Amino acid sequence: MTFSTLSAGMPPTAPGSTCVDSDPSALVQNRNSLWHVLFEQSRDGVVVLDEDGKVFEANRRFADMLGYSPDEMAQLHVWDWDAQFSREELLALLRAIDSEGDHFETRQRRKDGTLISVELSNSSSLYHGRKLIFCICRDITERKAAEARVHHLATTDALTGTANRREFTRALSAELERARRYASALSLIMFDLDHFKCINDTAGHDAGDKVLSEVARAVRGHVRSVDLVGRWGGEEFMVLMPESGLADAQAAAEKLRQLIERCCAGWMDGVSASFGVAEYRAGDDGDRLCKRADLALYKAKASGRNRVECASEGWREPLPGHPHRLG
Repeated sequence: MTFSTLSAGMPPTAPGSTCVDSDPSALVQNRNSLWHVLFEQSRDGVVVLDEDGKVFEANRRFADMLGYSPDEMAQLHVWDWDAQFSREELLALLRAIDSEGDHFETRQRRKDGTLISVELSNSSSLYHGRKLIFCICRDITERKAAEARVHHLATTDALTGTANRREFTRALSAELERARRYASALSLIMFDLDHFKCINDTAGHDAGDKVLSEVARAVRGHVRSVDLVGRWGGEEFMVLMPESGLADAQAAAEKLRQLIERCCAGWMDGVSASFGVAEYRAGDDGDRLCKRADLALYKAKASGRNRVECASEGWREPLPGHPHRLG
């Protein structure tokens, strides 16, 4: 329902309905009463704004949703609770809204400062020559939290909290596309815990799981916010480094190698990892880049472990038949 049919001072009449009350003033009063019943009993929050962002009217549901009393609500402007747009942006949006309206998700701030996610539908109408914006607001905070939990489960390795292989592969593809488009640097670090099978065999799988968790926690805490750490499989991990050339990635890998040596000291001595580093080259796809990093990692294993090796300029494909891993 909008205010377009109220421009003559009365609520809308449903198409095809018949007026049974012959007293025009009583009819107006009855329709006004009916409209306010529907307005107040709506399951969604409803707020009507003027073009300057001031609250014209709000129902109890909307006031409760934001934690205000109806009297407090009547004194507010939209920027007092909107947490997504600036005052200038909101004024521009209000002036641009037409009768067709819009539908989108936004963030709103409650009186106590907490943020909620809101699904908002709006449209504008003229009421006695005055433009009003009619907004229907639904609190979707719980739904968004549930969606976030599902997304987390679908993209995160349960043991280590890193990206799982599927999510890492998706991110790698996206970063490769960005590197191609903007000719930007991109590097990949692959590392594998040394002699991990011995840890499982001698200390048990619970201890092995703890080592994996501690290593992943340490690595995640020592990479840049733009980097992505993923568990590739078993005791093998990846670090995706956008905007990083080979030298920077090699330096980062060396810091991580030293970090892993320390992260389990005191309860599980001797934990180490071998690293392979590869840089994106024109024409690379995800598989080729991963294979070069894998070959560099194999070289680190074959050269004594607990070291960093980089894919050299001539390495485009792994050598035929090389062992996948030495442990």
